[in-house]
Amino acid sequence: MRHVASADGTEIAVHELGDASGPAVLLLHGFASSTQRNWVDAGWDRALTEAGFRGIGMDLRGHGESVKPTGEDAYDVARFFEDVDAVIRSLDSEPDALLGCLGYSMGSRLAYRYAGAHPEVFSSLVLGGLPASDPFEGIDRDMAVEALAGRLEATGPTAFVVQLATIFPEANPQVLLDVVFGVSRAPFRPAEDPPAVPMLLMSGDKDDRADDTESIVSMAPDARFAPIPGRNHLNAITSRTFKGGAFDFFSAHLR
Repeated sequence: MRHVASADGTEIAVHELGDASGPAVLLLHGFASSTQRNWVDAGWDRALTEAGFRGIGMDLRGHGESVKPTGEDAYDVARFFEDVDAVIRSLDSEPDALLGCLGYSMGSRLAYRYAGAHPEVFSSLVLGGLPASDPFEGIDRDMAVEALAGRLEATGPTAFVVQLATIFPEANPQVLLDVVFGVSRAPFRPAEDPPAVPMLLMSGDKDDRADDTESIVSMAPDARFAPIPGRNHLNAITSRTFKGGAFDFFSAHLR
């Protein structure tokens, strides 16, 4: 593991996974997760090695072993873009080599937005658990704060955010709320500037957090959808169907 300094000085943790000699795939984890939780613990390190791909796992700011600044301003979408820029610049790839990108949930939204703004960077995208709506819209800040303090029980979409913010002991729930409200300043709108690269969208057929993923196919120039049978938003990441679909897609598009 190493750290890369982003434009504002925030140190971003970068983890090497899989086959170091294979084509590179940037890995972007979900909200409240990390490279370790999202990819290593779910078996993607071994799967990357067996498929012959190099995984570049970055812990998003506020997560994992990256620095966790406080305040919403630190989590504007533009800051996350700068983090991706810094990680890509740090790679030892050939100057003209295109990367693949594998994202899940919040990481999928980041990958979708980044690739839409920078179509020259990625050869292809595999995005899991990506809703067409923005899951951070409608989050009640006061309710979340009170729920984290144990003074009430959150309801609706706020309850799911609170659940995720407290699911792992190494996380900082207050920082994760800063993430939510910083990112939500620019609501996710997949019809605006969709990526112009081949894209595979996958979500669990029991995922009530991303049950509208397939609708994004009609918004993008080169996208397709495949369900992950029997999985929901929290356990789709471990699915062999997800892994197999991702690596088949990258094998067809990444050299």
